[in-house]
Amino acid sequence: MALVNPHGKDKKLMPLLLTGSELEAEKEKAKGLTQVRISSREVGDLIMMGIGGFTPLTGFMTKADWQGVCDSFTMSDGTFWPIPITVSTTQGQADSIKDGEEIALVSEESGEVMATMTVTEKYKIDKEHECQTVYTTTDIEHPGVAMVMNQEEVNLAGPVKVLSQANFPEEYPEIYLTPAESRKIFEEKGWNTVAAFQTRNPMHSSHEYLAKTAIET
Repeated sequence: MALVNPHGKDKKLMPLLLTGSELEAEKEKAKGLTQVRISSREVGDLIMMGIGGFTPLTGFMTKADWQGVCDSFTMSDGTFWPIPITVSTTQGQADSIKDGEEIALVSEESGEVMATMTVTEKYKIDKEHECQTVYTTTDIEHPGVAMVMNQEEVNLAGPVKVLSQANFPEEYPEIYLTPAESRKIFEEKGWNTVAAFQTRNPMHSSHEYLAKTAIET
């Protein structure tokens, strides 16, 4: 039995991580670009785009995409998406970046250049609106709300070229898999039922029970 197609109208994985000589050339070019420091959440989003986990996204969302996702769970082209994928910077830095300019996105934690990005749009959002529509609360004690409210003033939109998966492949060599690698295993094993469980920490016995119940039902 064939696997379910990847998400999106093209029905194929769209990893944005560069490799080989193309990767080395882009890393060299990034040295001369304006650097925008990004949060751990934004780093995580870039990694997901890099490995194809956020297929069919090609970069950070425009204001039209942001609005559509908040209000109707769809991007401007009609593709279903549940949570805005955005990157932000200060008003001062946004003012210094020109439309069409290439920038380097740098992890504020590690200092590593994670991606290059061509800025196609700069815009502000109603953060409380995003929190209310996505998380159904504006309580700052909610971790999702806190992340949104702590974003910088201006969002940047545009396509990205991802340069790194951070330290995940080295730190978790036996369990870190890209979507392409996971799908290959599913096909090789002939599986037609797969249960996925997303958690912020190692699975507990209750999580294991939920996953097994999902397969059974």
